[in-house]
Formats: sequence, structure tokens, C-alpha cells
Amino acid sequence: MLTGSVALAVYATPRLTRDVDVVIACGPSNAGSLVAAFQADSYVSAEAVAEALSSRGMFNIIHEAWVIKADFIVRKDDAYRLAEFERRRTVDLGGFTASFVAPEDLILSKLVWARTTGSEVQRRDVRELLAAVPDLDWDYLRAWAPRLGVWGELEHERR
Repeated sequence: MLTGSVALAVYATPRLTRDVDVVIACGPSNAGSLVAAFQADSYVSAEAVAEALSSRGMFNIIHEAWVIKADFIVRKDDAYRLAEFERRRTVDLGGFTASFVAPEDLILSKLVWARTTGSEVQRRDVRELLAAVPDLDWDYLRAWAPRLGVWGELEHERR
């Protein structure tokens, strides 16, 4: 599932990004196939992949010709991250499709990240999403924002 600024570009205003964020649902037994899928044309550390899959962390690959970095985030198994992954949306990108985080979950994740890092960029992204997506599922946002500890931030950015 694509997330981060690439997903932001699908729902709101594109912005320059240094990497692509991808959430994956897999475990340690998938390490070899993940490395094999990228090693022909990308830098990928087999050790980093194995560690990330074991710890449910993240690893990255760098495409050698394009010099594009992709951060692979191993999906956590808590209730919110399971719901977020189930709600992903398939988007037609003119010839191929890709799965993207739903806009509500992108908002929630950006608010959590902003709270953790103090990032104004994340807050600005939230404001852009709130303005650009007219049919947000506010029942879903009202249910999860307090549980994630970002209800106040959501209310603030909504004004």
C-alpha cells in the first residue's frame, strides 16, 4: 500500500518528495523473495530486510539507475494498522493500478507523525487533504482520532 507524499499526490496537491513509502504485509519467511525481487536493479540489504521483517520495522531499497529510494514499512498488527490496511484503495493510474492508503488514514498517520516530530509539513499536508477531499468519512475519523491521541490536532487543522 502506497502512503506518504505519493498518496498525498493522489488525493491533494503533489509535493516534491525524496522517497516512496510503501506499507507491506509480510513476515520473516518472505525475506528471500523480497530481496530477490529487487536485487537485479536496486541496492537492497538482505540483513536489513530480515531484521525489519522480524521486528516489524522498516527497510529501504534504492533503485540504482533512477536513484529513487523506497521505504518499506512492515505493517504492524495493532487494531488501527489492520483497519488502515483493510481500507486501502485501488487507484487506476492510466494503465496500471496500485493500492493507496485511504485519505482518512493518511490524515490520521500524518497527525500522529506531526505530533511525534513537530513537523509543520505534515500539518500542512493534513490541511491540504481536508480541503481537497470532499467526501471524507468523518465517522471513521471521529472513531480513530481520539484513540490515536490526535483528536485535538484534527480539530485544530480542521478550522
